[in-house]
Amino acid sequence: MSLMGFMETMGTSSVPLVAAFFIGLMMALSPCPLATNIAAIGYLSRRIGSPGQTLIAGSLYGAGRMVVYVGLAALIVMLGLSVQAISLFLQTWGEVLVGPLLIGVGIVMLDLVPLSFGFGGSSRLAAFKERLADQGVAGSFLLGVLFALTFCPFSAVLFFAMLVPLALRTGDPFGVPAVFAVATALPVIAFSLIMVTGVAKVGSAMKAAETFEFWMRRIVGVLFIGIGLSFLAAMLLG
Repeated sequence: MSLMGFMETMGTSSVPLVAAFFIGLMMALSPCPLATNIAAIGYLSRRIGSPGQTLIAGSLYGAGRMVVYVGLAALIVMLGLSVQAISLFLQTWGEVLVGPLLIGVGIVMLDLVPLSFGFGGSSRLAAFKERLADQGVAGSFLLGVLFALTFCPFSAVLFFAMLVPLALRTGDPFGVPAVFAVATALPVIAFSLIMVTGVAKVGSAMKAAETFEFWMRRIVGVLFIGIGLSFLAAMLLG
């Protein structure tokens, strides 16, 4: 079983906190968020230079993402719990939409539909991200918040179609999203530690990361299309 296949299995665990943790890992290790996080931490480290401050900046960047995920999920879940129609819709249709969304994400990852990732996007948004990164430690938290709000396609699937329905089913607006958020931050902290041990090698690390992201996006794109088709088949035959 592949790593993504294992995490997908654990992401549907009957233990809510276990499922939330692996959904978070899937989000953090999927190509688009992974490349975005690597680019952001690498960019911050080049602007800071100090290993200690790089670790602090990476931690604050991860904290910014965590705050957004917990706050947004808690808001949706509390609203859903108070408005029965929203709750029923998300619980009933959230997982049903996973198959078609995975197929769509796979198509995007194969570059059949061009979309911008990472520091790209509109020129104004990219410039604003760079200004925040230029602030170093001071801007790293806000950079994390901004990047968390610009969901990649697969991130949106995991968050809105898997995490939120899970939190609604358990009636837990904070615990489940918090575990998810912690899992998304772990790779960010890990990469910050790598930067701390060799800031001078950021350039080569970034180049290797770009090559890794290029091939992983295509491999995972094919995998997502296959998983999406299996979800659709199971839904239609079930």
